[in-house]
Amino acid sequence: GTILNNITFGDKETTNEQVYWALDKVGLTDFVKKQPEGLNTVLYPEGKQIPYTVSKKIVLARSIVRKPKLLILKDPLDQFNVDEADRILSFLSDPANGWALLVVSENDKWIKKCSRIITMEKGQIINEIQGKDA
Repeated sequence: GTILNNITFGDKETTNEQVYWALDKVGLTDFVKKQPEGLNTVLYPEGKQIPYTVSKKIVLARSIVRKPKLLILKDPLDQFNVDEADRILSFLSDPANGWALLVVSENDKWIKKCSRIITMEKGQIINEIQGKDA
């Protein structure tokens, strides 16, 4: 499918404006504008012609375009450089977005930036820390 189809997942009510908003938030606007067909650029199966980080950003854009009430992400930023990851995490964790963000990760670098950290082992909560003082 196209970049547009990958982000809207066939939802005809999602506008190009909403798609570009999501692309901007994950840092993909310039990449899409450089493509010969823009949003209509066809992506090969498994995104083989695009860098892995671009495919991860497309997934993030798809996740936020409809502004869900709960956003659950597993290791969403592991492939990005620190500055890029910080920028995206800052946006994703902003309460003004109107969603609750649940990050599942083993990467302390990103977990430490969360407002609440719950450590689980074998399905049981073994530790819980409030605030960003983890």
